[in-house]
Amino acid sequence: MIKQVWESYTLEDIGCGIDNGSIDPRALVEYFLAKIDEEVEKDKIFVEIFREQAYKQAYVAYQRANAGTRLSLYDGIPLVWKDNFDIKGKPTSAGLKILRSKVAEQDAVAYGVAEKAGFICLGKTNMTELAFSGLGINPTFGTPRNPFDSVHARVPGGSSSGSAVAVAKGLCCAGIGTDTGGSIRTPAAWNNLVGLKTTANLISSQGVIPLSQTLDTVGFMTRCVEDAAILYHVLAQTDKVDLSGADCNGVNLLVCTNTVWDEIDTEVEAVLNSAIESIAAKGAIVKMSSIPEFEKALELINAKGNIVNYEGSNNWSEFLAANPGSISQDILDRFNVGANIKENDINLVYQGLKDLRQQYFHRTSDYTAVLMPTVAHVPPIISELEQDSKKYALENIMSLRNTRLANLFGLCAITVPVGFTASGLPVGLMLVALPFCEVNLLRLAVSIEKLFVHA
Repeated sequence: MIKQVWESYTLEDIGCGIDNGSIDPRALVEYFLAKIDEEVEKDKIFVEIFREQAYKQAYVAYQRANAGTRLSLYDGIPLVWKDNFDIKGKPTSAGLKILRSKVAEQDAVAYGVAEKAGFICLGKTNMTELAFSGLGINPTFGTPRNPFDSVHARVPGGSSSGSAVAVAKGLCCAGIGTDTGGSIRTPAAWNNLVGLKTTANLISSQGVIPLSQTLDTVGFMTRCVEDAAILYHVLAQTDKVDLSGADCNGVNLLVCTNTVWDEIDTEVEAVLNSAIESIAAKGAIVKMSSIPEFEKALELINAKGNIVNYEGSNNWSEFLAANPGSISQDILDRFNVGANIKENDINLVYQGLKDLRQQYFHRTSDYTAVLMPTVAHVPPIISELEQDSKKYALENIMSLRNTRLANLFGLCAITVPVGFTASGLPVGLMLVALPFCEVNLLRLAVSIEKLFVHA
């Protein structure tokens, strides 16, 4: 009988346990693989489980621990990876069955960095087809249901759906994903997780199946801010983030009051308003103000075309035309929209966003972060979306409306769980900071997390 509950331990705790000999990496991997085996939705959460590889990696990590030659403090800790990261000798599906015939010849740069630190890969997780939706539906590999509603099968959020559900269900220590318009933060918010979107190009996306080269970023889904800070430290190859003494008192925060609250679910709104009041009560200096640049950015891409549609179509239209039926119609429709965007129009979008970005930087430079709902609504029911393409499109837009602003403006952002609706669905608060301000963002996030972790 397994007595430990390793998923409740932080990465630091596990790393120190391996270091002092109280935790055996082999037992750790065996524990998580046993949990995966018992999971009824494992085939929807995972595209492939690396059982043999994980055991081998664990054994080598155990040997290094005994010899005092560990690669890092986190050597021997098991993670899961979204199936758009190349891992040498393994297929990379990016959510499409047809792509599983192509085996990666080398590791994605980010995976290689993690492996050099000794992290173990338990397997590759399911995702939205070609990472092009915030809902997490995948008709080919199946859609893992959101674990926070036992009555209705709700979407998990996407596109990093499998990684989020794996972390939420305690099937691994943390999950690695990508975020082009919210693909880490949306599923993190809907699964009661911390989700960190790093600044674009901070962590190399080389070896990651592309959707939009301008907007694609690597990030993490974890159970606590501390774990997100550790993965940031390791994969971004920065100094370790000092979270000690982090406090809300005296921190300047700006709550965006326009656009991001439109059509918000009333229960979600109540949870978020209460959370913001709690943050202010701890001494944060909270200002409420509209941010016109957000509204103008959305108006611009609605009028002239969205970067992700345009670049995604350039990357995939030829392949999809040559392989009819390889992707669901709802996703194909989004690529077709991109195919109709004119180059002159998208150039106006690039330039317009560049100008708006500078205006936004000027407006928010005195604030540690801008606060807003991560997602304004609760995860919709899967069957309703599968039967109604119009509803799918509308829900998808809402799932990414707020999160994609950080991508369009080149910002870093994190979502932190701050409570639940009356029916038990998680609510996330998003904190958005200027580019390459991840350290300040993480310190703020951990101080906010303290207010809600035992609430």
